[in-house]
Amino acid sequence: MKAFLTFFAIGGFIAGSIANPIAISNSVEKRQEDDYAALGATLTTLLADIQKQTAIINSTLETVPENVSEDQATTDAAQIAPQLQAITDLITAVNGTVVKRALVEARFGKPDLFKTLSIIIYEILGTVKFTLFKLGLGKVVIYVTPLVLSLKSLLFSLDLVVGGVLLAVGPLVNEVLKAVGLALIGLV
Repeated sequence: MKAFLTFFAIGGFIAGSIANPIAISNSVEKRQEDDYAALGATLTTLLADIQKQTAIINSTLETVPENVSEDQATTDAAQIAPQLQAITDLITAVNGTVVKRALVEARFGKPDLFKTLSIIIYEILGTVKFTLFKLGLGKVVIYVTPLVLSLKSLLFSLDLVVGGVLLAVGPLVNEVLKAVGLALIGLV
């Protein structure tokens, strides 16, 4: 009789140990989803905030004539400086939380990381090119330099977390640098 009860006890022990990791795994996933929701800023919210600022910059620059005078260019550069600084501050402020969230998204298999990051870079690229075309680099270099450096910092941080970010968005970043480089050549 003792052997018979031991058989059921061992069977119960095996069944309990098999079922237990499933419960633990579900509780860990639930906790990770709660942490994921609490991480804050995402690349999508960063994109929305950047688009608001670039819309203000673009609407300001649309009123600038083709051959702008030196004084007018200085005035217009001062008008868009807060928005360029706001974009820089947005990228710098969310760098840590976006990296943490990207790590969680990579675990959950979120494939839109590269797409959203590419859209952010295109948005900044378009605005920087339009700004350089309208005002020239000489008036906005002090505002564009921190913007490009903060974008570089975000890309390097994301590349450490999700390998291949630089390979995926490298050509886009090269476009930003090429636009600034061509404007530098125009100054010489």
